[in-house]
Amino acid sequence: MKILKPKSLSSGLRLQVQAMREALNEKWVWFQQVLILSDDRQQKDKEKFKNNLFLSFEELKNKVDAAAQEFSIKGPFQSTLRSDLALRQIEEHRVQLEALKQEQNDIFSGLAFFRIKQPPCKMIWTMEKDMDQLQQVWEISQECDENWNNWRYVHLTKLQTQSMESKTQDMFRKLHVLQRDLKNKDWEIVHFSKMKIEQFMQIIPVITDLRNPAMRDRHWTQIYEELERSFDHTSTDFTLEKIISLKMDHYAGSICEISGAASKELSIEQGLEGIKKTWEKIFLDITPYKEEGLFRLRGTGDLFQTLDDSQVILSTMRASCFVKAFEREVDQWEQQLSHMLDVIEMILTVQRNWIYLENIFQGKDISDQLPNECKEFAGISDNWKTIMGRLHKNKNALQGTCHPGLLENLFNMSTKLEEILKALDVYLENKRQIFPRFYFLSNDDMLEILGQSQNPEAMQPHMKKCFDNIKSLQLDKRLNKQKANGMYSSDGEFIAFTRPIQLDIPVEGWLCDIEKNMQSTLKAYLNDCLVDMRKITGSRDKWVKEWPGQLIITASQIKWTSDVTRSLIINKEREDKSSLNSLKKKQVSMLQSYSEMIHADLPKLLRLKVVALITVEVHARDVIDKLAKTGCSDVDAFEWFCQLRLYWEKDKAEVYDCIIRQTNSQFKYGYEYLGNSGRLVITPLTDRCYMTLTTALYLHRGGSPKGPASTGKTETVKDLGKSLGMFVIVVNCSEGLDYKSIARMFSGLAQTGAWGCFNEFHRINTEVLSVVAQQILSILSALSAGKSLFQFEGQKIRLLPSCGIFITINPGYAGHTELPDNLKSMFRPISMVVPDSTLIAEILLFGEGFSNCKLMAKKVFTLYSLAVQQLSQQDHYDFGLRALTSLLRYAGKKRRLSPSIVDEEILLMAMKDMNIPKLTSADLPLFNGIIQDLFPAVDTPVIEYGK
Repeated sequence: MKILKPKSLSSGLRLQVQAMREALNEKWVWFQQVLILSDDRQQKDKEKFKNNLFLSFEELKNKVDAAAQEFSIKGPFQSTLRSDLALRQIEEHRVQLEALKQEQNDIFSGLAFFRIKQPPCKMIWTMEKDMDQLQQVWEISQECDENWNNWRYVHLTKLQTQSMESKTQDMFRKLHVLQRDLKNKDWEIVHFSKMKIEQFMQIIPVITDLRNPAMRDRHWTQIYEELERSFDHTSTDFTLEKIISLKMDHYAGSICEISGAASKELSIEQGLEGIKKTWEKIFLDITPYKEEGLFRLRGTGDLFQTLDDSQVILSTMRASCFVKAFEREVDQWEQQLSHMLDVIEMILTVQRNWIYLENIFQGKDISDQLPNECKEFAGISDNWKTIMGRLHKNKNALQGTCHPGLLENLFNMSTKLEEILKALDVYLENKRQIFPRFYFLSNDDMLEILGQSQNPEAMQPHMKKCFDNIKSLQLDKRLNKQKANGMYSSDGEFIAFTRPIQLDIPVEGWLCDIEKNMQSTLKAYLNDCLVDMRKITGSRDKWVKEWPGQLIITASQIKWTSDVTRSLIINKEREDKSSLNSLKKKQVSMLQSYSEMIHADLPKLLRLKVVALITVEVHARDVIDKLAKTGCSDVDAFEWFCQLRLYWEKDKAEVYDCIIRQTNSQFKYGYEYLGNSGRLVITPLTDRCYMTLTTALYLHRGGSPKGPASTGKTETVKDLGKSLGMFVIVVNCSEGLDYKSIARMFSGLAQTGAWGCFNEFHRINTEVLSVVAQQILSILSALSAGKSLFQFEGQKIRLLPSCGIFITINPGYAGHTELPDNLKSMFRPISMVVPDSTLIAEILLFGEGFSNCKLMAKKVFTLYSLAVQQLSQQDHYDFGLRALTSLLRYAGKKRRLSPSIVDEEILLMAMKDMNIPKLTSADLPLFNGIIQDLFPAVDTPVIEYGK
């Protein structure tokens, strides 16, 4: 295609184009003018439209105000309307409001075209909120009406109070929130609805109280009286509507009190029912006893616990202000349970006394000596058999104990049994006064002895309780007549009586003969023993073996007193002190002879004799040494005068007897058979204690060693008694000891002339001590007056001047009671705090056959002292005097088992064997370190213990 260049266009065409251009310019100018005119018109129209919108909005406001006024006037605010009509009116007003809201939205859409934001009409929002709240109020009211219609015809027993209360609370909660928001609105429906719900809420607790399962007819009668109206609460028309019509909500407080009381009374009712069911299942534990037809009651612990529980429940009921309706029943139960308690307690009392006496009256001897009581007891036994047989048939505790006249019958039986027991006590007291050592036996032991009075063998197990160390008698039965030829000690020593004792008389009679014969036999043998000893010119070994241990010790002390007295007289006459030195050499030589004797393989009895003799003779050596060092040369010098000295000299009846003197005091030897029970190591502290105690006896006072445990208080009293040949009774006191038990013991001491040592006397209750003080005072006053008979606890008893009362006190005891001042004044105190453990250990080692005893004693004492200081504190650790003496006795036993091993090795083995097993793992290295330091060059030998 060929393209024409402009130059090639024809001139006509150019003219045509030119004309078109000119025409176009004119049209463009016209178009611009049209646009300007159109824009002006549009601006005018827009302004008019906008103004119309504003006018419409103002008109809308007027409509809204009119609608709001109409709603406030014609709205369903009155409670006279039905709920459905009110909700329908609200809906009509809401339709009108929705039209106004739509109109407002249209206006806001037009204004949005002009980008104009107009705030919405506040009244519309207010009206909408009011309508919503009013609708909620009417919906609540409608719900309330529906609930009422659902519940009004329901019978009381079928009303679901929990559901009713839940729904009512929910409605009230919603209405309360609305009322708070509508506090500035005076809408009658709100107040009416709230009042209606509140009224309903008031009736619900009443319904709850009326439906209380504890309500009984008596409670409904109270409600009738309160309302002053009568109605039938069991009828079918007793519905909610009926309850409200009776205006029970006006009596809510009274009905609540009646219902609450019913609940409390129900608990009492249920408690009584529980007691009834409990006692229907409680049975007495009646079991057969001995022969057929006899029964006994046992295992009453659970019964008494149940009885206590029931009585506590009844007491609680009795204290309740709601018990009035059950007073009669509670009284009846209290009487029944109280009667049952009295019966069961009386059964137990009668049973205890009956069983006790039944065992006694089975013995022919007792029956013969108490014929009237035996006959009375037989009648009681028949009655008891009948009662227990009846209980066995009906074991129910409540029914079985309610038998008519049972309690009175049991009471009479108990009274008669008490009379029999009193007669028995009088009988036993008479026997005790014949043989006062019976005071140291319990009633049971005495009855066992007296019940077999014709059988001396029955007395054998009780001999040790009546005598210090007579374990048994050597009995000889010939021609149907038994007699006792001698006595055995616990260690097996036998001493023949100087004359046989006939045992065909009552037991208390021949026991008195045993006591007298024991004393006369020992006295006769002591004289023979002294005669025999005076004949000895060399070693005393044979003499020691032939004579009893008690006699050789007493004879040796008499000989020692005689020798020292002679030496002191010679010293004074010649003014030469060599006599005491010679006596000391003689004493050392004798001890060396005993030491060689102890090294031999001796029989057990002979070893006991030699060890005890060595213990006494070592002290004798030390006294001679002390007299020699102090240069004593006068028999009246205090160094000799303060020693416990034994003399064999004539008494007032010109009969030789053993007399003991110390300072100003003088005593006769008691000749109580002591056997070979060992002697106490006498230290300077022991000497001071002896001096205090003997002076106290001389002044007719008691003695009171005081100090911590393991210081030898009791043992010192016992050993002083052995030195004087006395029977020493040791009583361990406790809080449970009463004045009657102590009085019986004092009565026995006074009539037998024995000594009583009351350990830890301060543990007795203060109330008892005040009575005991008067008992002791009466004895000591009678001793001071030199009476042989005196009044004690309402009866006149014998008094032997040799009796003594001693008490020991441990001030460190946790339950320490301060003794009354009047009691303190009767006892001479002696402080025993720190025993001389080294000296005790030295003498014990010597008695066990060790050599170089002084050095080894120091090592033993050092070991235990360091153990106390360096080892930990443990409850089972004991490094006191008791443990030390046990160690040394054990070492002596090992020494005899292994005579080839040196003494230090034996002692080292004993130390380890006695202490290592009880040490803790932390203390063991410390203990081994102490032993290593004490025995640096000694190795522990190995012993095959199995062999």
